[in-house]
Amino acid sequence: MVSRNTRHDPLFDFILYLITSARTSLDERAIYGSYRLIEGASRLIEAAEEIPGLDVDDLLRDIRSSIDRNKTRMMLEKDAYRTWLTDLAAGLASESVKRNMGDID
Repeated sequence: MVSRNTRHDPLFDFILYLITSARTSLDERAIYGSYRLIEGASRLIEAAEEIPGLDVDDLLRDIRSSIDRNKTRMMLEKDAYRTWLTDLAAGLASESVKRNMGDID
């Protein structure tokens, strides 16, 4: 399984992160699982930006920026991290309804 290909492969890098995170999460505190998932979301958006043909809209870019600004709060500001993550999830759920069902007003 050795490859001499030296080109940057964002999809491979993302899969590598997920798999090594899955292994690492077996031996660390549970809250780090949340961090690794949110970091994975940021990395997926980053990878998508580098893969031709994938459209990363402004909302996803804003989400990535928010993740990168807030992800380390889980270390010292757990309540603020929880609130931020709850709000982010609620905003995404609302956006999902809009994208999948249209505005319901």
